[in-house]
Amino acid sequence: MSDFRAYCDDLVRRARDGGWEVIGEKALPYGRQYQLAQYGATKAVLSCYFGKKGFKFVPAGKAADDLAATLGGRAPARSSRPAGGDDPFSLGLPRVGADESGKGDFFGPLVVAAWRLEEEDVEVLRDLGVADSKALADSRIERIAGRLEDLGRGAVLSLMPREYNVRYAESGNLNVLLSEMHADCIRSLFERTGPGPRNVIIDQYARNTHGLKDRAELPPGCRLVTRPKGEADPAVAAASILARAEFVRALRDLGHEFGHALPPGAGAPVLKAGREFVRLFGRERLPEVAKVHFATSQKL
Repeated sequence: MSDFRAYCDDLVRRARDGGWEVIGEKALPYGRQYQLAQYGATKAVLSCYFGKKGFKFVPAGKAADDLAATLGGRAPARSSRPAGGDDPFSLGLPRVGADESGKGDFFGPLVVAAWRLEEEDVEVLRDLGVADSKALADSRIERIAGRLEDLGRGAVLSLMPREYNVRYAESGNLNVLLSEMHADCIRSLFERTGPGPRNVIIDQYARNTHGLKDRAELPPGCRLVTRPKGEADPAVAAASILARAEFVRALRDLGHEFGHALPPGAGAPVLKAGREFVRLFGRERLPEVAKVHFATSQKL
């Protein structure tokens, strides 16, 4: 058992050297498990086992790939096939999917993206591991997004906080703003790639899409479809990855601009970073980095 403990201690040391922090630990049958966090946000689980064939470790959780890379091992294989198959809503090919990122994040932009799925792309997306971006670590999202961008079938529209706050004040309704952005992004994609898709599917963000179809100026015969859990469709999943990758990049650039880390989300790390930002730069500069209509603003 002393050898196994040394094995676990070595893994934990290597994880810490890679920027991981142990936030929990418990015994397992024939092993030990560690809950890890990187930079206070990214989470993963490290399970270590001993048996007749020796010692082994298994990274798991949202950031399993990142942890595996730190430790020099491999995460367990994951299915790259979106839940429900390649056409879960029976919309046919080609079709366009759209999704957004940053809607619930205090810092950073609001981003929407659209992706045109052609028959020849289905297997490519499957091989890339395209899935709902919420199920993937940000580092993996950025890698997949780079490959998707090379295919040239996507469009991305980003609204940085400086402009977002002005636009939100004009509409007073986030769903109205989302509808405008989705419509503009989808229209831009059609203008660049031409007609063909008979359906556009958007992950449902509201019951009322506020004139989205008219503003998008869809080609004749093209139908707009909104569905809860629309990320089950690989076209929407690809759009979600493009949107999240752009959000992560823009949030990082904002942090570099001010020399101040700006975490995603709206929880305790965000409150801490927001209070420090106000202390350093003044509340008047908050609209340059944050969505100031969030209740978080009142807590800073």
